[in-house]
Amino acid sequence: MTKIYFTRYFIETPNSVGNRRNIESGKILGLKFKLGSNEISFYDHDKGLSSDCYIEADSLNDAENKSKVFIENILNLIDLSMSSASASPQFITSYNASSNLPIREYKQILYVPIRERNIAVIDQDFFGKLFNLLDKNKDKRTEMAISWLRKGYLEQKHVDKFIAFWTGLESINELLCDLFIIPQEERKLKCKKCGEVLHPITTGIKKLFIDEIKINDKKFEDIRKARGKLLHGGPLDNIFINEIKEYNPIVKKTLIVGLGKLLGMEGKDIDKIIKQKSNLYNETIRFIIKANLVNFEPPKINEFGKQPKIDLIEENLLNRIIDSKGKLSLKLETTLKLNANFNNITFEVWGEDNTCIKSIKIDDIKKVTE
Repeated sequence: MTKIYFTRYFIETPNSVGNRRNIESGKILGLKFKLGSNEISFYDHDKGLSSDCYIEADSLNDAENKSKVFIENILNLIDLSMSSASASPQFITSYNASSNLPIREYKQILYVPIRERNIAVIDQDFFGKLFNLLDKNKDKRTEMAISWLRKGYLEQKHVDKFIAFWTGLESINELLCDLFIIPQEERKLKCKKCGEVLHPITTGIKKLFIDEIKINDKKFEDIRKARGKLLHGGPLDNIFINEIKEYNPIVKKTLIVGLGKLLGMEGKDIDKIIKQKSNLYNETIRFIIKANLVNFEPPKINEFGKQPKIDLIEENLLNRIIDSKGKLSLKLETTLKLNANFNNITFEVWGEDNTCIKSIKIDDIKKVTE
């Protein structure tokens, strides 16, 4: 029997279905799409758009992935029609919406901004060494590559990170060719079709990957081809996105090594940068809620307000401890508002790898039912 799952995503976007008066008065307007047996709706949220989906899938995780692809495709078209830039869809809720189930598997993520910012104390001696090295290097291509590295740190999507890191490498390809003393004839290729001399943009990059990072020829070609797929219209399905995710740490490391060698950095200093986790200004802690949804009948796709949800209506800090490394341990109590019958509610707390939070303990959970 086919399983149907509900998913909800939120999108930060300037686009809306209704006007400001509609949104501020609480009048929710929406758009509905039917793609095969799947239903997708977009409707106004006071901070952007929400998207609800009923998806044929094998599991909650499968439904989340499939619905995100549908949402991204529709969102791309909306942005094309409006000349706008919407953020990536942010997962909110999923549950098993198949017929005649007394108990339904339920999952929700609450994104809770923390009151603290990341603090990464500048190593002034180390920074001074890098400053002096860059001051001696007058080539703008090196500065451009550093700028692309920084942009890669800022990007949230795996694809955008990859493009930024790879573009940084392309910025210094000719400098790498000079560094590795690659003969001019090896920097050129002839087109097999027309015989025209080409200047490939990966000659120096390839030597950096293979000789310095110790990536084999096949792996390098896979990464290079991924760049080609991205920039020349390849399909952005989940398999390819996961492939890009795997390549990102390698491409980032290669860019750092290339920059380090061009600047004349010592090996131990290059390694220090590689081992550091990228620190962002602040972050959002994700509360992963898993529960059983009991005796619930899934509503129609356009009945937005009838979908089950758990709201965090209060969060009180009970205790705050700073450890020797500046990390925080927090103890909280929370109050949840439920609009449906839930039981077996469990919490997981996730932060970023470079989080300023060492641990969060939810000491007490209070529940309020609508």
